[in-house]
Amino acid sequence: MENISIDNSGIKIKFSDEQMWHKIDEEFNTSGGVYILKCSTEINNFIPMSTNRLIECDNNGILYIGKANSFIDRVIDLKKSISPQYNSSSHECGARYKVHKKLQDKFPFENLYIELYGDKKPLELEKIFLTEYEASFGELPPINRVS
Repeated sequence: MENISIDNSGIKIKFSDEQMWHKIDEEFNTSGGVYILKCSTEINNFIPMSTNRLIECDNNGILYIGKANSFIDRVIDLKKSISPQYNSSSHECGARYKVHKKLQDKFPFENLYIELYGDKKPLELEKIFLTEYEASFGELPPINRVS
């Protein structure tokens, strides 16, 4: 299998974008792949905020890597569980985010965005991304946990 690196070539969408669902539907319909949660340095850009990691700084600012058979379904769960407007714990990442006030302060909802990487085998691609991340930084992304 080809080496796949986590880069900035995914489709980027802000959680605060009112057209979020339309953009996902237009690009992917009901298909899925891997999604990566990041936080931008400012509300109106996609420049990721660096995060300190065990071995070195992650300049791509990856907070969470997840998979979805359908981006629409899974990203709805993620947005609702992270958004201050909803009281939902339907996604583990959002539940962890809401429990930690310091995470919310450091990575404000208004600056959060996702990168979507379409793939017919999301579980395999997620494993590649997580393995690559752990090899680079000595640990999983900050909001990911070992199952």
